Amino acid sequence: MKTKKILLIFACYASTLVAQEKEGLYFTCAAAEQYPTRIAYEVLDANEERITVGFEDIQSSRDTVYVDVQLPERFMVQVYEDANRNDKLDRGLLTQPLERYDFSNKAWVFLGKPDVADALVKRQGQVHYLHFELKDVLD
Repeated sequence: MKTKKILLIFACYASTLVAQEKEGLYFTCAAAEQYPTRIAYEVLDANEERITVGFEDIQSSRDTVYVDVQLPERFMVQVYEDANRNDKLDRGLLTQPLERYDFSNKAWVFLGKPDVADALVKRQGQVHYLHFELKDVLD
């Protein structure tokens, strides 16, 4: 009987948490050069039209960023660590990124940006989760 009560309480708690999730995009970013850090994100549709862009401070790789956005059926996300907080992706002499970055769908091109088709993901529902592993150009 005690086990049933515990399971019932857990089920109610879990359903409350799920019901509290807001529609939009949730993501995490691992492998930042340092934590806490500032993450920049940009969400694009299949035609590379910008849907939303923003910055979010995170304390660790376990922090989840929430983006209040209505996602299209297919979209891509690009993120980078804005370590110096200058609101731009710093680039080197040959235009290579100097800050750690990543793209959705694990799309990766050495010293460049992947084709949109390679970075597109299909929306999972009203709530979508992604995980990014930030890299530098030498990874």
